[in-house]
Amino acid sequence: MTEGFDYGPKIRRLESRTSEMEFRTNSAEDDIESLKSKFGYVEDLDHELSDIRSDIRRVQGELDDLDGDVRGDIASIERIQKLLTGRIQVLEAHLLAAGGAPAADLDTIQTEWKQLAKSANAAAQTREDLLTDAQRATHLARIRAFENAVEQRDEHRAKVVEAARILAAAKRTSTAFQQATADFTTSRKAAETHAAHTDRAAAGAKDAQAALTRDETRRAMSASVIDKGDKAQRKLEWALRSRLADAIRDRALLPMWFVTALGPVAPAHKTQEWMDLATEVMSYRITYNVTDQVLALGPQPPAQGLRRDQWHQRLSAALKGWHEPFRVR
Repeated sequence: MTEGFDYGPKIRRLESRTSEMEFRTNSAEDDIESLKSKFGYVEDLDHELSDIRSDIRRVQGELDDLDGDVRGDIASIERIQKLLTGRIQVLEAHLLAAGGAPAADLDTIQTEWKQLAKSANAAAQTREDLLTDAQRATHLARIRAFENAVEQRDEHRAKVVEAARILAAAKRTSTAFQQATADFTTSRKAAETHAAHTDRAAAGAKDAQAALTRDETRRAMSASVIDKGDKAQRKLEWALRSRLADAIRDRALLPMWFVTALGPVAPAHKTQEWMDLATEVMSYRITYNVTDQVLALGPQPPAQGLRRDQWHQRLSAALKGWHEPFRVR
């Protein structure tokens, strides 16, 4: 880390030099313009002005380098502050242990909690069998594209019929006959084009409508399962959050699997995010009966791409953001 962080005097000196050189530049430019008006081109003054400008660029470069150094030092200080905060929290945990602080029990799972986790997991798995909002939007877009093509086709077909009616009644030499002739040709081509669009979009629209119909049927059949599971999830999260909050309030020692993932104590900043993530980790452990005392999420799930694997990956990524501040080096 760079020694010393008081760059104020140096910056002020450089700024003073820059201001002085800018003043000299302006004065020199005024002198040159005055002399040129009297004597024409003055080579020496132009050369002096070029030197002054070069000095200004050099000083500005020094200011830019200094600004980079200051920003780098600030970033280093912030990193060190995070590490020191983590070390202090670890030391606090050790002091609590030495002082006979109680151990937090986050591994004793009530039977009711297991039932709640089972119901919540069933709801999540059921929801995965339903179309996502993006998928439904894609199917709806295909249906709308087909309907628009049909509408345009029918509109131009109607224009063709109207033009044909005028052609049958109007005199060939009349303006109405000539206009109807042009309308008939234009509308017929447009109708044929949209008819082709309709034919191409028909199959996709039919499949999209069938997919939406199946999804609506599944949603109706699984509505009670999802509703029950969502309520169970909220109830479980509340129970787990309460147990964790009690442990923090009592300054109890958190289990090793918790400390390795989220640190020994709640952080002073982003506490709500920390609580939310900790609660979800506890919910994951209950849902899949994870009892590992070192790894918060247990081993990597063997089945790739399934709900547990996806949940494991998401939690693992979220926990990485909390590892660094608590790592003692």
